Amino acid sequence: MDTGISPYHSVKLYEERCKGCTVCVTSCPAEAIRVRGGKAHILDERCIDCGECIRRCQSKAKYASSPDISVLSNFDRTTVLIPPAFYTQFSEIYTVSEIHTALKKIGFTYTADVAEDALAISQRTAQFLKENKTTPRPIISSSCPAVTKLIQIRFPALIDNILPLIPPVEHAARRMRTALSDKPGTHGIFFISPCPAKMTAVRVPVGYEPSQIDGAFSIGSIYLPVLSILRRLTEENDADAAQQTHIELSPGAVWCRETGEAHCVSRCMGTPPQWLSASGIEQVIETLEAIEDGQLDTYDFVELDACTGGCVGGPLMTHSVPQANTIARARLRPCSSIPEAKAAVIPPPESSPADVRFNEEIVPRPARRLSENFAEARKRMERIEQIAETLPGLDCGSCGAPNCRALAEDIVCGSARLEDCIVIMKQKYEEYLFGNNSAPEHDPKQF
Repeated sequence: MDTGISPYHSVKLYEERCKGCTVCVTSCPAEAIRVRGGKAHILDERCIDCGECIRRCQSKAKYASSPDISVLSNFDRTTVLIPPAFYTQFSEIYTVSEIHTALKKIGFTYTADVAEDALAISQRTAQFLKENKTTPRPIISSSCPAVTKLIQIRFPALIDNILPLIPPVEHAARRMRTALSDKPGTHGIFFISPCPAKMTAVRVPVGYEPSQIDGAFSIGSIYLPVLSILRRLTEENDADAAQQTHIELSPGAVWCRETGEAHCVSRCMGTPPQWLSASGIEQVIETLEAIEDGQLDTYDFVELDACTGGCVGGPLMTHSVPQANTIARARLRPCSSIPEAKAAVIPPPESSPADVRFNEEIVPRPARRLSENFAEARKRMERIEQIAETLPGLDCGSCGAPNCRALAEDIVCGSARLEDCIVIMKQKYEEYLFGNNSAPEHDPKQF
């Protein structure tokens, strides 16, 4: 997991810190982690890059790979795309203008608020909901790449329900790329990400290509340099900060919080849609299961955030969700300031790129292909069922797999042994000590 660049995830491992405790294994919602040889490893084909392993690892062995700030020197000029969640990491005593100044002082040429683009995508979403009555309901927001990947792997039948619009950050990158296209020299565009899923989406987007973003920094890697400059600006009353024009956030900034996107979309429509939202990977999975079962087809729109509380709860954030929400309330203009839509179709903002629709088909991503040959795959599936029946069913994770069925699958695929199960190993050990006839009889399912 710590070598090469995976198209599926940005999470890496400090091997010297990993204790092989299996906490990440049993908490991964995609069953994408195994402990082998005493160290954690990610199964690329399963990972959805939600960052739960970063959040849960008590040894701080997991991290999101982020470039060094020196990468900015590779370009003649650079733009930083600032998500609304970034502002919630700094006390409201620091103005938005001062935060922009601090980002310029660490090396960025231009700054761009993604909140403006979140509002633009909200308007396009409202337009899509009005014009596409035959699209399967409910339409699922495409703003969280971890949710999109989860649908690819576990809920492929819902791919047609995904909103086919680019996320706000890509909209911001295209807007800036167009606005600065007449400038000489090279132009690098970078994003400050609250989660590894959005960092990976910069390299390998789903539903559209290519991305106009050249790289993504984790919020944690940018936070301390910016905070240090902000403190100095406050102490010195820096002239550059004093002269900078006051910046007011767009109402689209509420996207950083749970239900923020749905509220914006509702206020951009003359007749608000029936919508619901879920945050946190467990609630997201429950909601997708309900959609798959046809229980929620009376709703028009569903906002799903893999992180509890929305982007302010991202695994790469520095502040807790309650603290971030408190700062957000002080910073963000209420969504009620968005004017009600009166036209049947809301035109896109003048600064909006002409085409914000997906240009690539989203295809299912099988979690693990047992065999290219159907007959062989069927035999392996039967073998998995047979092995699973012999295992204790404890789902303890001690074997390095998240549950007994996953261990059975690993055994059939050749990456694990039956003796990796501690109950089976105990039986083997007792047979060795006492002999086949004298060993205590144990039913694995009793443990």
